[in-house]
Amino acid sequence: MALQKVKKAAKDIGITKRNPTTKHPPTKMLQNEQLQDSVRVQAYYNYLNRLTHNLPGDQLSDWLEAEKYIRNSRKKRKTSE
Repeated sequence: MALQKVKKAAKDIGITKRNPTTKHPPTKMLQNEQLQDSVRVQAYYNYLNRLTHNLPGDQLSDWLEAEKYIRNSRKKRKTSE
């Protein structure tokens, strides 16, 4: 009985039922995080390769090469599917 009174009062003053929020982030956000993780790991491997072989470069060049490599490999994978 009390719940009905609360619902009626809420309806009278214009309070509507809330839709539940999603618990999972949007797919695009997950893809961006996965892309960043892939680039981060590849940049680390580029760094190790650069140090091992005493090649010129810096963190930025490692990162940019990693981005280029990951994006190209994803393009190739999409075209082969």
